[in-house]
Amino acid sequence: MFVVGALPAFFCLYIRRAIDESERWIQAVRARRWAAVTPAGGEGPGAAAGSARRPFSLAEVFRAPESRRRALLAFALSVATTVGWWAISSWLPAHVTGVARAEGRPDPADWGTRAALVYTAGAILAYLASGFLADALGRRRYLFLTFLGCFVLTPATYLWRLPLPALMGVVFVNGFFTLGCACSWMAIYPVELFTSTVRATAASFIFNAARLIAWVFPLVAGVLITSFGGIPRAAMTLGCIYLLGLVVPWLMPETRGQPLPE
Repeated sequence: MFVVGALPAFFCLYIRRAIDESERWIQAVRARRWAAVTPAGGEGPGAAAGSARRPFSLAEVFRAPESRRRALLAFALSVATTVGWWAISSWLPAHVTGVARAEGRPDPADWGTRAALVYTAGAILAYLASGFLADALGRRRYLFLTFLGCFVLTPATYLWRLPLPALMGVVFVNGFFTLGCACSWMAIYPVELFTSTVRATAASFIFNAARLIAWVFPLVAGVLITSFGGIPRAAMTLGCIYLLGLVVPWLMPETRGQPLPE
């Protein structure tokens, strides 16, 4: 699996040699537009704007108040996405297996595997639909409804006493929100918040920095389950992080229908 996963890295060699840089990025670098957001975004040029030497792009993201505010708010949403997903999805097969065992189903572990597949199928549907939904609803409303769905689906999955077929349907919808919609926004929204010279860096920080926090939760899953008295309580406790997504989007700019910052 690791060997297969490493194969796409070789495509980077092709990309670096055969594919041109973005013309928009080239023009921004030539014009020495280093600021992370445009003046229309409520911020003047960055401290290093116009200098001959290009500044370190991550430092430029955090240099001025408006770009720093956008990066940290988006990072908070990313933390909510990753912590909620790692905690809830990692316990899902075991939870469904326990329900199948309680119902006396043959091969209850197989139901846990099926739940993982159904959960992923729901996410795939969301991946296909998210761009259309974000355009129809607007970025902030899309984010709000996404995290509202995540928050509601957590007790629906782990607390409601549903028969196994109904639970599998809830698992599908759970995957639609907690893995599908909750991850898709990171491919849609962050790139619309920052200018060309820092856009990839800012999006990468928002997407990846949260994983420096979230990776801990699968490792301590057993401790959390014991501490909270079972999988449902542990999932509900960590699922409360989705409440961030009900507040943070309204503190960020709406970018639907607007051109990318130069």
